[in-house]
Amino acid sequence: MIFLDTNYIVSYYVEKEKHHKRSLEIAEIIEDREQIISRLVIGETINILEQKLKLDRNFIKKIYEELFSNYTVIEDHYFYDKALNNVLNSKKRFPFFDHIYIVLMGELNISEIVSFDKHFNNQKGIKRVH
Repeated sequence: MIFLDTNYIVSYYVEKEKHHKRSLEIAEIIEDREQIISRLVIGETINILEQKLKLDRNFIKKIYEELFSNYTVIEDHYFYDKALNNVLNSKKRFPFFDHIYIVLMGELNISEIVSFDKHFNNQKGIKRVH
């Protein structure tokens, strides 16, 4: 199993994104593995596509549907309390979403994440694929 971060998902689907080419290469490398996302990744992705990138809404709908059909989707709300505890006790600041993903990965014994965010490099038990 491998967890997919939002920035990888956005880069994969949006050709004009900085890491699009690399995301396609990674997709080939991990194609035979179970690819995990959470509902929060879906929400983050749609928010970026709609608000930041202002993409065509039909394209956004297509991506939304593909996220549910192409990946294993995990309910993530179970991990919020533990993630908040991590936020409050962490020396470094990074997004709450990413704390949730770290907790989720730990609880589900997922040791790899596809992400272009470097702050995942320093997380115990996590290997970042980038």
